[in-house]
Amino acid sequence: MADPETAGSEIARSDAALPETWIEAINDAAKELGDGWIALRRYLHQHPELSGHETLTTQYLKTLLAKLDLPIRIAGQGRGLIADLVTDKALANHPRLAIRGDIDALPIQDEKSVAYHSTVDGVMHACGHDVHATVIVAAMQLLSQLQRSGRLPWPIAARAILQPAEETAEGALHMIHHHALADVGAVLALHVDPTRQVGCVGLREHAFTAACDMLEVRFIGSGGHAARPHLTNDPIDACTRWIQSAYRRVPRAINAHDTVVLSIGMIDAGHSPNVIPDTATITGTLRSLSVEARRRTLEVLEDIGEATARETGCEVRLRLGSSAPGVMNDPALIRLLHDSAIQVLNPASVDWIDEPSMGSEDFSFYLEHVPGAMFRLGVAGDQVGGAPLHTGNFDVDEHAIAHAAKLFAASIINYFDPGR
Repeated sequence: MADPETAGSEIARSDAALPETWIEAINDAAKELGDGWIALRRYLHQHPELSGHETLTTQYLKTLLAKLDLPIRIAGQGRGLIADLVTDKALANHPRLAIRGDIDALPIQDEKSVAYHSTVDGVMHACGHDVHATVIVAAMQLLSQLQRSGRLPWPIAARAILQPAEETAEGALHMIHHHALADVGAVLALHVDPTRQVGCVGLREHAFTAACDMLEVRFIGSGGHAARPHLTNDPIDACTRWIQSAYRRVPRAINAHDTVVLSIGMIDAGHSPNVIPDTATITGTLRSLSVEARRRTLEVLEDIGEATARETGCEVRLRLGSSAPGVMNDPALIRLLHDSAIQVLNPASVDWIDEPSMGSEDFSFYLEHVPGAMFRLGVAGDQVGGAPLHTGNFDVDEHAIAHAAKLFAASIINYFDPGR
């Protein structure tokens, strides 16, 4: 990946540069550091912070990375950070390979009976961001230890990005605004996957996740007494007509090969059972895998709004909220992850993903600027790790932390291989 003229061509191929030597060094360091990684993950799990409030988490992670003597920059509002590991002056101006993790939690009650149960009522790391953050720190610790011990095969230029607010699709843009991608040539990320066994890494080239739009539809009518609906323009009637029409028409208007998922998750209307309200509001998500399918779906929804307004006498206002494009994995970086997984895990660890996920990830915003790739990390073990994401019983087999940390470290080393 790296240009041999600028990324270590002057470094002689010593024994340290032999793959079996530096792979052994990674495995040795992982064994030494592994208990600390589990402790870090459990600390983060016990002390979750919601999107937009990740200041204490940021400071805690800064303290750990500062022990590695890395230059660290805190992003705006004290939320999120970047840390660089550049092991040779020859790479001072060379583009970094970044590894990104997220640090925010969800408004979900932790239902597990474990010693590391969340200490914050109603807030929990139910999407594995405690694992993601731990893996990023762990990978930087691995690389730093190899450098200090003289077992790093050649110079590298790595960057850790620990971002807030992934759950609200705001954190990546926040970090980009605060120059997290300055001097970055490519970026890697992970997401825990409770449907895969620990030791398994899910890989897919090109489309990896769907684009996601938050949408709100507001119905403005004229309310009145429930006994005299003929004197009103009923926004609840308009709301239900819109939902039924959308659920019927969208699948019929979009090419069956272009997957689109429209889901309404909230309805807000009324204050009394015997009063027809003046307004009703629905909110939901639109997920799509192609630009054309998204455009066509929005056209259909506008048509449905106009028809609903004619039928009910209510005003219908469709508004798009926060959104994230789909994650498109760079094939060359997926091959890098594949080869590295075979080296530090085993050939059977790689599981090729057949279809993209209809979930969304704000990691996609980084990919509008630099190539990148995300992989899925199996976290389901025999005793723990099978509960779904975004549920109160979600947990992970913590052996997965070492697997991901080694994979990131090996990928960074391979990326800067002067003979690659």
